[in-house]
Amino acid sequence: MRHFTTLAVITLFLFGFTPISSADQDSFVVSGNPNAPPVVWEQYKNLVGLGPDLVATILGELGISYTVRLANNWEDVQKKARQGKIDLIISAYKNKEREEYLSFSIPYLAQPVVIVVEKGKEFDFSSWDALKGKKGVTNAGESYGQEFDEFIEKHLTVNYYQFERALQLLNRAEADYLIADLYTALIYARLLEGEDRITILDPPVTVQNFHLAVRSDSGLASHLPEINARLEELIKNGMVSKTLLKHFDKWKELSERRADYLAKGKAARSQEQQTYLKEQDEMARQRIIGIMVDTQGAPVSTQ
Repeated sequence: MRHFTTLAVITLFLFGFTPISSADQDSFVVSGNPNAPPVVWEQYKNLVGLGPDLVATILGELGISYTVRLANNWEDVQKKARQGKIDLIISAYKNKEREEYLSFSIPYLAQPVVIVVEKGKEFDFSSWDALKGKKGVTNAGESYGQEFDEFIEKHLTVNYYQFERALQLLNRAEADYLIADLYTALIYARLLEGEDRITILDPPVTVQNFHLAVRSDSGLASHLPEINARLEELIKNGMVSKTLLKHFDKWKELSERRADYLAKGKAARSQEQQTYLKEQDEMARQRIIGIMVDTQGAPVSTQ
């Protein structure tokens, strides 16, 4: 993977700046991970993706006023929620620590969590034990479900960095593997033109569910039953799956714009790279189509 030093320029070109906006006193404050496409990401001073669309639809229909506040990173979002500065987090996995201050909606999307390695440095990943004795990295503030979080703490050497730094360490062979959500791993690898230099090991480490997460002491928590009822309808009528695919296709378009931007001063991608991209796009799309979630929290196949 390469071009990590240009990440700041790339992010500004594609996704815009990240300001700190002021919230109306009569509005609930909503925020989310600014770097987790296609579920949620920052673009042109706003949060976009499946999660923001769900929030806009549900809160709009319920007549609940809200203001979006952008944070610097995922770790900052959680910190501000603990401090009482954020009422609703657009997408979050559930674990015991977060349940101390957040109340979770029903799940709306299942996402595979995967192990990413440099191509040529693959290893057999038949169980979590295969990670023991190796150096791992992942994004700061992440949780991958209670069971795997506890396994990491007890048995693994995993350091937490901002996602771009974690990718750098993998690229420099200072880490043996990266833990990441599948879609985020594919998207950032592509943005950095490193998609043909990584391997995503099978099977996934785990499959976790995204939830809307409301601060338990917020006035918005009293609306959670209504939010859940509408969210369940949106899952059943196909709005969630259709919207996710829409944003999946949107980030592909953005990454192509970014590739054209960088290609102005260098040779175009090789035919081999272009073929690899098409294969990865289709594989990721099929994973999205194949893994959704039922209203009880279990991943389901839509094929």
